[in-house]
Amino acid sequence: MLCDDLIADKVLLDLYDGLDKVYARIRAAQKFVLSKEFTLAADGLVDNFNELQKVAPWCRIPYPATWIEWVHADRPHWDQDGPHHARPVDPSRHQFAPHRIGLLLEQQGRASKWKSHLFWSMPTIPEARSPSPHNGSLAAVEFDAERCEGAADALVAAINPRVLADFGQKMIVEVGQMRGGNDIVRRLAEYAIEDWGGEIRFMTAVLGLLNTKNVAQAAKVDNEKMNAKRARHGKRPLFSHTILKIRPSLIRRVSGEGTGTHRNLRMHTVLGHFKRRQSGIFFWNAHVRGTIKHGVAFKDYEVDA
Repeated sequence: MLCDDLIADKVLLDLYDGLDKVYARIRAAQKFVLSKEFTLAADGLVDNFNELQKVAPWCRIPYPATWIEWVHADRPHWDQDGPHHARPVDPSRHQFAPHRIGLLLEQQGRASKWKSHLFWSMPTIPEARSPSPHNGSLAAVEFDAERCEGAADALVAAINPRVLADFGQKMIVEVGQMRGGNDIVRRLAEYAIEDWGGEIRFMTAVLGLLNTKNVAQAAKVDNEKMNAKRARHGKRPLFSHTILKIRPSLIRRVSGEGTGTHRNLRMHTVLGHFKRRQSGIFFWNAHVRGTIKHGVAFKDYEVDA
């Protein structure tokens, strides 16, 4: 897990002032790992602005300190060879494809208002440009779900992206005092903003799914016994955590035959979407309705059977 490897990395502690305190908060946080299918479900929502705006008021964190991590390669939107034709990473701007990504989400007085720190790991240290395969963004993001209600753009209202991380600020001041330091600080600020490219919408989708009544299925991983064995062999302990999966009932089969009131419709795709009920918010996964014998309707074109 990223949180295990990150806490064991002492190199970053020498680089960033204040990171030791953030590490302590990561240790104490409740930890979640997204399964591949959960990551795919959230990634499938990042371009659906209407659904993200709908779910933004429900984006509360489950614990005052919550750590969530996932495998970067499980997100099709970041695959430059995938269906979304993602923009290739730019090594000249210190961009590299990460291995795992993690968020530390911390309550700011209430569960609907929280601050997030972003961390990641790389499979290898790229061309020795970094002393560590791990890093964290010098920018943080604040989210206040209560600002969403009545707002024309719920996400814009909820998010404050111009927040400094709780580490590395002394380092930035020292760099700024160096010769040519202002230019370096300016570039560091640009890189910090780029760190969050696409992550805010994904974070909103993850928390939206996590707060629904019918999506998340939790599997506990208790490493207490394993850690006792690791300690006897001089190995560092591993964090216990919860794996977030998608409930099997939500994964629907694509079938040419519809049921109920949809049986007389042409076969068509229904995108994943949220629905509010008095008891909370629910999510309907992408699925097919209708029957192929009445024709097919996809996107902006129609094909008669």
